[in-house]
Amino acid sequence: MYFCEQGMLSNKEVSTIFKTIGGLMELHGENDFKTKSYANAAFQIGRIHEPVMELEEDDLAKRQGIGKSVAAKIVELRNSGTIAALEELMAITPPGIIEILRIKGLGGKKVGVIWRELGIETIGELLYACNENRLSKLKGFGEKTQESVIQSINYYQSNQGKFRYATIAALVDEMLATMQQQLTNGKIALCGAIRRQDNIIDVVQFIVNKSANISQHLSAFSFLEIEQQNETLIIGKAQNDIHFQIIIVEDAQFYFELFVRTGDEDFVNGVLPKLNGKTQFYSEEALFEAAGESYRAPELRVAAIKQVEIDNPIVRFEDIQGVVHNHSTWSDGKNTVAEMAEACKKNGYTYFVISDHSKTAVYAGGLTEAQIIAQQKEITALNSTAGIKIYSSIECDILNDGTLDYDDAVLKTFDLVIVSIHQNLKMDIDKATQRLLRAIENPYTTILGHMTGRLLLSRPGYPVDHKKIIDACAANDVVIEINANPYRLDIDHTYIPYAIEKGVMTSINPDAHSIEGIGDIKWGVISARKGGLTKAMCWNAQSLETVDNWLIARKKKKGIL
Repeated sequence: MYFCEQGMLSNKEVSTIFKTIGGLMELHGENDFKTKSYANAAFQIGRIHEPVMELEEDDLAKRQGIGKSVAAKIVELRNSGTIAALEELMAITPPGIIEILRIKGLGGKKVGVIWRELGIETIGELLYACNENRLSKLKGFGEKTQESVIQSINYYQSNQGKFRYATIAALVDEMLATMQQQLTNGKIALCGAIRRQDNIIDVVQFIVNKSANISQHLSAFSFLEIEQQNETLIIGKAQNDIHFQIIIVEDAQFYFELFVRTGDEDFVNGVLPKLNGKTQFYSEEALFEAAGESYRAPELRVAAIKQVEIDNPIVRFEDIQGVVHNHSTWSDGKNTVAEMAEACKKNGYTYFVISDHSKTAVYAGGLTEAQIIAQQKEITALNSTAGIKIYSSIECDILNDGTLDYDDAVLKTFDLVIVSIHQNLKMDIDKATQRLLRAIENPYTTILGHMTGRLLLSRPGYPVDHKKIIDACAANDVVIEINANPYRLDIDHTYIPYAIEKGVMTSINPDAHSIEGIGDIKWGVISARKGGLTKAMCWNAQSLETVDNWLIARKKKKGIL
């Protein structure tokens, strides 16, 4: 609700309120004349030099583009702190839709189409739909509009103070490299959440030694806007409004401070007593050695992750053998099956799983039974010439009651089946958990896709009992997906240790809707490493022969071969 202190709103804020009223009216199908009058009033309010909240009603009514109706509402806003008409419109509109209306280039009519036809209710869902090419396929939109919406959303979210790691990683690396080049006689490194490669970053932290004299070099860093500065700390904003801190420490304690300011609190406190007060080291490796600990990579420095043994290494990007969970032009992808397979082959992968959407996902071009037969014929033909193993799969919708989108006769035709929830996401923990459990118990379910349906910084996902779900996957030989799309990273890495404990394998899947999307595997590997996922427990880090044998053995065990 738009409550305000009486008389305190600026003209810009008042203009925004009336622009919102106009957008909501358009969204809900009010006549064009009425909605345009509010849009025009919003524009005219922004042009008035005097504070509109201090003007008399008669004066306001005479102003160009304002009129009696808007003037009365401005007075109402001044007297009560809100506008009844706006409150009524907001009461019948999801909060996320109101936020979408703030995205440049999307008026009420278009937002209404997006809401009603795609079921989208948040900016994050809209951005994800754009990345899956759904918006471009709506009547009246197209690829140019979709690209414009993506750019507008990215700009909007860049002002919200939090960023997905994948969004800023390359930029931060460039910033660090520039600083390192300038500070030739100093030491500077990333620390904190950005060095741990956390999913969400709200501040980028650097640590620098005192003798580097970074204060003398700040003018060379044009990408930094300094807000506060003293002898030990510099804070401000960088490009795209990224908050940053530069922490200045004594030279002799640089590696000690780097260690302390990298790991989470519990991890650091678990190591510090073993140092017996020593704070001077020539490297972090030396610090770990002094503590009697094996060196742990920054992303693993959380207390919840147990130290990995030498003979059981953490998965690396180069360990991934196959690209699992991909979409093509058969549903909502940009590239054909052949193009996607060729890209995987060129990147050194030995197998590729095509898993377009199932029929209930009409908005994403879900495949009918007839289309499945045609696609499988295409895959069979390609497998004789592609030079890479192409598995026939489907991303099968888990319906509201936990059943799958096709009957057993259809499911049996696939090499493997990935199951996911895409619709009816508003569930309590019992409903969501039971829905997933029933899907997991289906013998044809091979991989559980994006377990919670979350979209980072946009949608928390439906609540589930993670342990019950993982236990069920263990009992039913179901692999759990880390959806590597940087907007998802779902299952969260914090549950990987429990999955390993229960013997449940995890597959790092890009959910690629284009050739470019295959590269998202990188972000999934980072998340997997943070959870301590070993190569041995990563399903698509296994060889083609191992995967083939695993799939055959599983089908025999389930009696579905």
